[in-house]
Amino acid sequence: MKRWWAVLALGLMGCVPQPGERAYWVSEIQLLFPESTERWVYFYGEAQPVVLGERSLSLSKGPQGSPLGVPEALRIDGEPLYREIGPPLPRSAQLSRGFPGGQLILRAHQRVQSAWLFDGSWSQLAGPFSENSAQSVRAQAALPRFDRLSRPETEALLAELLERRGGRPVVLFEVEPPLPPLRFRPAPSAQQTTALAVQYGLETELVLMPPAPPSPSPRVLLQGGQAAYNDPSPMAYLAANPSQMLSLWRLATGNQLPAPPVPSVDFAQSRAVAFFWGQKPTGGYSLQYMGSQLLGNTLRITLRLNSPPPGAILTQALTSPFVVLEVPGRFTRVEFVDTGGRLLASTGL
Repeated sequence: MKRWWAVLALGLMGCVPQPGERAYWVSEIQLLFPESTERWVYFYGEAQPVVLGERSLSLSKGPQGSPLGVPEALRIDGEPLYREIGPPLPRSAQLSRGFPGGQLILRAHQRVQSAWLFDGSWSQLAGPFSENSAQSVRAQAALPRFDRLSRPETEALLAELLERRGGRPVVLFEVEPPLPPLRFRPAPSAQQTTALAVQYGLETELVLMPPAPPSPSPRVLLQGGQAAYNDPSPMAYLAANPSQMLSLWRLATGNQLPAPPVPSVDFAQSRAVAFFWGQKPTGGYSLQYMGSQLLGNTLRITLRLNSPPPGAILTQALTSPFVVLEVPGRFTRVEFVDTGGRLLASTGL
């Protein structure tokens, strides 16, 4: 098995075995579970005794015969790896499902180099993630990989973590090792440490959706039933500058003597819009503004169209109902709809 990182570390660190010492190297994995912390240590190289604290460990060659075993790794007192179990450490990160929507939300309490989710199959969560951050993430199908672990080590690790999951999703967060590496005598020629925070299960949390932007609040500049517009078909008008406003105003007030002055509109912040229902044969027709909604660059305005009831006594004269509004925003299209959502007329710049 090629352990390129061990060879590189050996060259950089200058850890040349002393006379009588035999070279070996170490791969340590720190697993941070919610209820405990485990250290897994794989040894490679020459069989020999080593000392950890007051304990002597016998490194030997031989078949592994265990799911945790890694080819070419040494046996430690007859076991495929050395393992310690200690108290839990504070949670490094957490992945949850947001409600509503079901999106994945990752909250990192410390920097997370990479994150992986098993929920029937393995996926990678885009990273890295900075300390004290929270964000919505997407899962992309991929098998976990860690720079400091060989493929056989990774496969043995994942198999054990999945064996413990009990049907629950599994999340792995690659973080900076929180514990100092174990110290062996004689010192190994190279030592790599990987830390993984392990989460079993996904909690669901309520995600407060950002409030929808408020609908533009229009100001009625003028409305009535005697516009100079004499076509029978409805028409929408949108003014974004003083020249367009003047044309709109003449169309709305051309039948009035004297014509009312053109109102002032700040076109850097607002638009003027108008709806002309079209020429009607009698009186009794009117418009009522009901509401508006900004959809991207389109303003949708809802109007109630009031027609005279059958048998009503009406003015026997041509009328042309209209309404002119000033609406905040820099939208480029306006649509007028009735209370049933039917499009009445639209126009754009």
